Amino acid sequence: MNGKPYHYEIPGEPASSDFETIEECVAACKAECEELGVDYDDREVKLFMTDADGVWEVTEEGELAG
Repeated sequence: MNGKPYHYEIPGEPASSDFETIEECVAACKAECEELGVDYDDREVKLFMTDADGVWEVTEEGELAG
């Protein structure tokens, strides 16, 4: 398993690097969205966590998105 399990995806952009905490991931995602002029609240902007069972979409708190 990767030691840095969190990453984000912004539509039309390559997936982000991995982050150790969900807080780092969210902060970087918001900063890149602002730089690109993308609305962070767009439903296509997503946060992900990779664990031993695979990749899961998560919330800002790191919980599974539902």
